[in-house]
This record gives sequence, structure tokens and C-alpha cells, in this order.
Amino acid sequence: MAGRTSITTTQMTSVDDFNAKFQTSPGKTANLSSCFEESAAYVANSVYELFRRFSIWIVSVGPVPQHIAIIMDGNRRYATKRNMQKLRGHELGYNSLMNTLRDCYELGIKYVSVYAFSIENFRRSKEEVETLMNLMHEKLEVLIEKESLVNQYGIRVQILGDLTLLPERVRKAADKAMAFSKDNDKAVLNIFAPYTATQEIVKAVEGAITDKVEGIIENEISAEDIERHLYTANCPEVELLIRTSGETRLSNFLLWQTSFTLLYGTPILWPEFSFKHLVRAVWEYQKSYIFLQQQKQKSQTAMFIPHEHYD
Repeated sequence: MAGRTSITTTQMTSVDDFNAKFQTSPGKTANLSSCFEESAAYVANSVYELFRRFSIWIVSVGPVPQHIAIIMDGNRRYATKRNMQKLRGHELGYNSLMNTLRDCYELGIKYVSVYAFSIENFRRSKEEVETLMNLMHEKLEVLIEKESLVNQYGIRVQILGDLTLLPERVRKAADKAMAFSKDNDKAVLNIFAPYTATQEIVKAVEGAITDKVEGIIENEISAEDIERHLYTANCPEVELLIRTSGETRLSNFLLWQTSFTLLYGTPILWPEFSFKHLVRAVWEYQKSYIFLQQQKQKSQTAMFIPHEHYD
């Protein structure tokens, strides 16, 4: 019995020594947990970066659109689904825009046009319009900061639309952003606000008529004469238009410029839009590229076929 007791005691002592040596305190456990989380995050980031580089390489093999347009829809719905204030949804939407700009730059997309504020949005409540104007003013100021994406990537900012409808402080911020970035030539960000396509077309037609009256246009006014007065006159044609949130309407955005544009819709809300969604849209464009070019060629050929006239 004594021997057995001695053996058991020795065993117990060994177990206690083992536990004392290897058992971690709550503080050590927390440190181990923190290290594990950091390691997992590092692995996840490494895998994502590998996916990102591989995707960029795959996309670069095919035709890459030089000009894409985005209807950034779903900020309010995103906030409502998560019991957030609407302002928070718009702030997250701005973050999504900055991330998408970086992604476009790395994919080789030089021109990005975004529908930021429709003239029709002024019909919303006074409080919401004021909130959106404050946010626009704040973000335009951020765009011209030294460390901003605009400076890092050499992006020229153009605010397009009827700027006379903007509050004076927002209009001044828009003018400042455009003046600050006017010499950047690596990429272009067109922010349409406040804007509708009907307003743009009316303005362009009026400009063409003025040219005709002043003798600048000698023959009949043509489509090219009107296009010279569109907001996008200094940009290539829009090749891909993305709309988020599952809607399938153009909502009075770039109606003139999208005759041969691939319209790509996704149910993703704008604050959720990410690199993988952009790549998916570009892949769809690449799959449709030959068809779009054929349709464009047919249209251009038809313009030169004489029409028969019947009495």
C-alpha cells in the first residue's frame, strides 16, 4: 500500500510539474490567441493578394475597357439592412468608390465615370439633401489632400453636371478639386453631380445650335457636332456600365454615350462592391467584346448606306 501510495504521489507530482510547466495563464492564452489571429490574417491577406495578382494577369490577356461607368446604387438600402443611419451607408459607399478606383487603375482602366447625384435627387427630403451636400463637400476636400488616392495615382478629377445647382461651398470645393488635379494625366475620375442625361443632351444641342448660328458649323448639325458639347467630349466611349443593387435601369445616366456599351447588373449593394465583382464585370465585357464590336461596325456601315426615297 505504501509503495502504491508512493508511486501515485510521484505520478501526481509529475503531472503537477507538467501542468505548471506547460499550462498557460489567462494572459498567455490571450497572447497566443492574438498571435493566432494575426497569423490567420496574414495568411488570408497573402492568399487574397495572390488571387488579386492572378486575376489582374488573367484580365490583362484580353481586351480591357478604357472607360467604365458606374451607377453606385444601394447605399441607403445597405444602411437600412444593418440598422445604420443613411449617412453611414453613403460614407461606406465613398470608401467603396476609392477602393474601386484603385482596382481600376491596377487593371489598366483609365477612365471611370460615376453617377454620384442626380438632379432628381433634389426631390428628396431637405434633411437628406443637406446631409448629402455636406458629405460631398467633405469628400471633395479629402480628394485633394496630399496623401489622397488622386495624388498617389495621378488622377484628374472632373465634376460634371449642372454645377449651378450645388450650394456655393460645394461648388467651390468642386472647382478646387478640378483645379488641383488638372495636370494629372494617368487616370480620370468623372463625378456626375448633379446630373441627368436629358439635361446634358439639351445643353449639347443648344451648344451645337449656337455653333451653327455663329457659323462654326457650315452644314447641317450632325451627331458629332452635338457630341463635342457633351460632358464626356474629352473621354473615350463608355465600354462597360455597371449598376449595383439589382436594378436594371439606366436612371437617366449617359443615355447618349451607351449605345454600344455592355450593361452589367449585379445584386450586390454598392458598399459591398469589391475587386472580385469588378473583375467579374470585366470578364463579362471580354466575353461580349467581339459581339459589341460587330454591332458597332454594323451601325457605322449603315450610316453610309444611301436611303431610298419613294414618292
